[in-house]
Parts: sequence; C-alpha cells; structure tokens
Amino acid sequence: MREEKRRVTIWFLCGVILSVYGITIVGSGIYNVFNPPEVFGAALHLDLWWGFLLVGVGAFLIFHQRPGQSGNAGENKG
Repeated sequence: MREEKRRVTIWFLCGVILSVYGITIVGSGIYNVFNPPEVFGAALHLDLWWGFLLVGVGAFLIFHQRPGQSGNAGENKG
C-alpha cells in the first residue's frame, strides 16, 4: 500500500492564525463589555464585531482548505 502525503496549504495556516487572533480579540471584547474603556465609540463594541469576523473567515479557510480534502488547489496528484 502506498501512503499518500497530505500537504498543508498556506490558506489552511492563514485560517488557523486568523482564528487564533479572532478568539483573542473576542476575549478582549468580552472583557471590555464588562469594563468599558473611556474612549469614543466604546458602546459599538467593535472589538467583538472584528473578532467574530476573524473567527468566521478563519473557520471558513480551515474548513475549505483542510489537509486530506480532495480538490485542494495546487495539489499535485502525479
């Protein structure tokens, strides 16, 4: 039996990094909800919005570029 090498695409790694950054920013946003800073626009909770956006984009990239998935762009089958 021949083992298949599974390559990790750069987009998968970008998804992991974006998800980690997003989780960190969401954590900061949750802290700021309970301890609001004295800055203009704090009531908009932009850190929560930005963090959730990063987590969403990161999860999308992780799901669609996961290793072992058939049809990855740039994968050489030959």
